[in-house]
Amino acid sequence: MILLKEKQIQLKDKINKVIEEFGHISEIKKSIGNEFLSRNLPIHRPIAVITTPNYLNTLSDSDEDIRFLFIFSVALNNALKGKEIDVTLDVKEYFTQLEYKQWINFKEEDEPELDYTVVFEDVQQISERMWQTTMTSQRFVELDKNNRLIYNFLNQRSPVITVHGIKMDIDKKSPIDISKRMLEGKQYPDPIKFNVLRNFEEEEIIYDAKNRRLTIKGIINLSDGQHRKIATILTLEKEPEFLYIWPLLITHYTEDEAGEFIRQINLQRKFKTEQAKGMDANKKENVIVDFIMNDKFSRFSKIIKLQKDEIIKHKKGGLVTKNIIADTIMDNYKLDETTDIKELGVWIIDFMDYLMSLYKNEFILDPYSIQDVSVINNMNLFYGYIALSSELQGNPDWKQLLENKMKSIDFSKENHLWKEIGIFSSKLNRSIKNKIYKYFKEV
Repeated sequence: MILLKEKQIQLKDKINKVIEEFGHISEIKKSIGNEFLSRNLPIHRPIAVITTPNYLNTLSDSDEDIRFLFIFSVALNNALKGKEIDVTLDVKEYFTQLEYKQWINFKEEDEPELDYTVVFEDVQQISERMWQTTMTSQRFVELDKNNRLIYNFLNQRSPVITVHGIKMDIDKKSPIDISKRMLEGKQYPDPIKFNVLRNFEEEEIIYDAKNRRLTIKGIINLSDGQHRKIATILTLEKEPEFLYIWPLLITHYTEDEAGEFIRQINLQRKFKTEQAKGMDANKKENVIVDFIMNDKFSRFSKIIKLQKDEIIKHKKGGLVTKNIIADTIMDNYKLDETTDIKELGVWIIDFMDYLMSLYKNEFILDPYSIQDVSVINNMNLFYGYIALSSELQGNPDWKQLLENKMKSIDFSKENHLWKEIGIFSSKLNRSIKNKIYKYFKEV
């Protein structure tokens, strides 16, 4: 048994090295995800292996964790086949015969497919991806009882973060007070807020303007109204026929957009110009960046944030804003009706994930420690990286050309070139952007 444990430690080290070198390749990531989906298994753990260095080292000796390691090894081995990568992961070398027989064809039992369609009547569209209507207290409780609503911590005004992770920020007294005010006719009907999580092709939201009907097929997050939901449940437990009409605001935002929208309401401030610009879904460049940000396997997606404040003040992994990436895509790629948004998004993900894999410490492991001496992850240099991606698109030798270009650059903060170009400016004008584009596209 001790020998087997040692072999599994060797297996984890081998997988970590493979992920480190080849984990940026989209075909490999997709293949691994499909393997878990085909077994009716959640994909959040394989995502963690690819995006979190040394995640495998946190696995325990439990049967569930060992099985996960087994299935991930099978998935990775299958993903590497046909890729001209000289690596083989034979699970028979690392697991017992019994484990092999139990897990090689393991599949969770299929759960009956549920219809998660929700229809709202008398709905008015008030802006792009935003609607308003009303909802009775009975409908509110019914949606919750039927598991149509998900409380998303990341959409909240101020989620509570502890050493054990994120937990609900629930004031136990507040729902009781709200319920009492409802029954006494003193509760003001402030809007409940739902968000249909925007994950591209995984949800469907249809607005029939003629009949004022909104049909939703997808995940509905309760963005704002958790206390009022509990209060409504408490109220109907006392008086099942009690009727209360809640105003309802429904949005169709990504997780980041929804969270920022709620925080904006909490601060009672207007949207910042940079945020409003980034939420315009009529602009192809914004849709492409949304696609990138929603790729859970991508390392690049994790460093894109909606506002500069999230990067400069909080420093929680963010390095560049959505608008910088969107602006650079608009300036350097041809965007028209023939543009394949998904294909372009996948290319930029592959390019940036590979670039970041070349400089893991600077972009992934410890990005902020070198910012006093290096500009390699300065947010304004991402104008250059995306411009370079447009120059190398379609070139079969793009990886080598990218490596050569990066090696040729002196990223030292003392390099006078950066000051001459103007990358330290708080707001880059067209002239500075063009200088950055020109410098990085010279390969």
